[in-house]
Amino acid sequence: MKDKIISRLDELVEELAKGDEQKKAWEDFLVDFAEVCGKADFKEELKAPISNLLQYISEKELSEGIGLLYAKIDNFPAVDIYKAFIEVLGEINRENQMRITELRDILAELATPIIRLWQDVLLVPIIGTLDSQRAQSMAEKLLESTAATRAKFVIVDVTGVPVIDTIVGGFLIEMFSAVKLLGSDVILTGIKPEIAHTLVKLGVDFNMVIIKRDLESALTYAVSISAENTGRKLLNHERGNADED
Repeated sequence: MKDKIISRLDELVEELAKGDEQKKAWEDFLVDFAEVCGKADFKEELKAPISNLLQYISEKELSEGIGLLYAKIDNFPAVDIYKAFIEVLGEINRENQMRITELRDILAELATPIIRLWQDVLLVPIIGTLDSQRAQSMAEKLLESTAATRAKFVIVDVTGVPVIDTIVGGFLIEMFSAVKLLGSDVILTGIKPEIAHTLVKLGVDFNMVIIKRDLESALTYAVSISAENTGRKLLNHERGNADED
């Protein structure tokens, strides 16, 4: 088989390739194929050459090329090559799915940043449409950050959200409850009339959250309370030291 391929290499490449770039790619593939043909792990050895070839030609062109080689060369192992081809496509698909998942995670990070504004204050600015998946992802990230930073206040700014449906509203309510269980206060700001209507319809307990008109008011409130608590702790600490003296 190796001798058959090498002796007709130029002829086969001319029939297989479309353009100079493909000629080099097909030539490399046929040379690699000739080298591994007949080996016990032939199919496995052929995966790398197939992957390289697919960088220059389409899956359809490769399939047609295998058919042409089968017609031109006696005993050409087309079935084994097709099997290797299918396995390579499966591996490429899995790699692509992993990249898509990674990019989706990166997009989720960028779409809903969690910003530590102050020692005890986190800000979650939500921009764009909220769907169930994004809301759930945001809730998980926020709870992790709240627990890790031991934040006293979590400001959720929905100024950039056009509308919240009842399903997403339910997610937000669950998130607010979970944040409260971690010992943090939720400050909700930027509420539009439509969002207010949805939250009222869902029966939100507004004792569970602190409502502020805009982000500036929320920041002023959270930072002032946080600074006041810090000052009180320092004063108590100084009094304790004075008592000891």
